[in-house]
Amino acid sequence: MIYLLTGENSYEIDRRLSELVAGYDGDIERVDGSELNVDQLPDLLAGVTLFSNKRLVVFKNASSNKPGWVALGEWFEKGIENDAAIVEFKPDKRAKTYKWLEKHAEVFRAKELSRGEALSWVEREVDKRKLVMPTGAQRFFVDYVGVDQWRLSSELEKLALGGGSIDDVRIRELVEPTPQATSFELLDAVFAGRHEGASKLLAIVSRQEDPYMFFGLLSSQVYALSLVKSAGGKRHDTIAKESGVHPFVLGKVSGLAGKLSLSQVRQMAAELAELDASMKLRPTDPWTQIQATLLRITT
Repeated sequence: MIYLLTGENSYEIDRRLSELVAGYDGDIERVDGSELNVDQLPDLLAGVTLFSNKRLVVFKNASSNKPGWVALGEWFEKGIENDAAIVEFKPDKRAKTYKWLEKHAEVFRAKELSRGEALSWVEREVDKRKLVMPTGAQRFFVDYVGVDQWRLSSELEKLALGGGSIDDVRIRELVEPTPQATSFELLDAVFAGRHEGASKLLAIVSRQEDPYMFFGLLSSQVYALSLVKSAGGKRHDTIAKESGVHPFVLGKVSGLAGKLSLSQVRQMAAELAELDASMKLRPTDPWTQIQATLLRITT
């Protein structure tokens, strides 16, 4: 039997591979496909072991090794005696070997989760881990962490260590947000005049992110704010069609938009336009410039 496990969601691929390995009645051999030598293939795909007449050979990232990838395809076409699991995150789907696998292997595809899928997964994990986490906190958690399942799982583990009920406050205290979530939280803290909270968030993001990319995130949040604020009561899906901004982003900023005046949003847009020019022309550290701009808004 030949299995193809492919897609960008490495968490789900790892889960499926673990299931295959756990349920396999025979020996398991793992091979780094990027370092695969073609001369190894006869033993791996046709050879037997001393302890079992069955063997599952797991090849990871073999498509990055062109001679090995081509040779694997040739062996598969001829027929192999052992079983094989091919793990590929971003293969070239035009390659002959991949096309053969799509037609003849048992294929498991793992895409990155949508927000809705991530919410459903978190709900199941909360039940499985017997955590006390209300639905509202689960939504906030996904927005704060993102949809990457490795991060969601590790951050849930972190939250579970303290026991008790998990709410938005505890999530903010213990979990590191995504850059997108940080940019929104930062704007919320800025407009609310929470200097300490804004400084803490900026310190976190400045250790991990590129300042110019983060500036772009801030700008996109303010653009979404301005769309919602000046929409005159239009529905988010209508604004999304007219502007190209995702409805989820518009919904996320709508709560903040309700707290602000149009003049405040315009002031932030003007400040960011000035910051954009400054970051391009001045040699001053960009994070220092971002901090100074946000400080002006909070005062």
